[in-house]
Order: sequence, then C-alpha cells, then structure tokens
Amino acid sequence: MELAHSLLLNEAAYSQLGEFQKAEFIFEWLQFLEKLLPVTSRADIRENQKKLVEQLTSLLNSSPGPPTRRLVAKNLAVLYSTGDTFSVYQTIDKCNELIRSKDDSPSYLPTKL
Repeated sequence: MELAHSLLLNEAAYSQLGEFQKAEFIFEWLQFLEKLLPVTSRADIRENQKKLVEQLTSLLNSSPGPPTRRLVAKNLAVLYSTGDTFSVYQTIDKCNELIRSKDDSPSYLPTKL
C-alpha cells in the first residue's frame, strides 16, 4: 500500500482496487495524510489544497465509517488551518447538503456525517 503515501489520493491505483481494498487504501491514505499535513510547507498545501479538499469531501458521499469520518475531519481542519480558508464555507455547505439529502429510512439510519 505504498501507493497511499502521497499528499493527494492516487486515483489511478484506487480505481484498480476491489471494494474492501478501497476502504483500506482510503484509511491508510488518511492516516498518512494526518501525519504529513502538519510537516508540509504552506506553499505545497496551498498548491494542492483545491484538489485535496475535493478528494476529502467526495469521501463523505460514500458514507464512511466513524474512524474514516474522524480522519477526514481532522485532515480538513489541519488543511484549512495551515492553508487558505477561502473554500471553508463551500465545504460546510457541502456537508449541510449531505445532511439534508439523507432521509430517515432504515437504509440511511447507520449513516452519519
């Protein structure tokens, strides 16, 4: 899983994995990102911030489990505190849209944001 060790998600490697391997790949990438973001230069973060925010918010659409949600939240917090805050309100709006789009049917009950 060395392919998960980069600032941005390796989408080519991710698309070639099976369903369970994808979840493991995402979790490992998020753990690596949690360690990498605090030591990455602000210039590198700002250069990749837009794509990174897109990748992190798109993970929320797949209804990840609690550990993955926690890592996404931590990484977004570090990303916005280190990089630019210009898109923080767009990210909050996306989260609010996800909450509103979920219904209370039994299929969505185990899904949290």
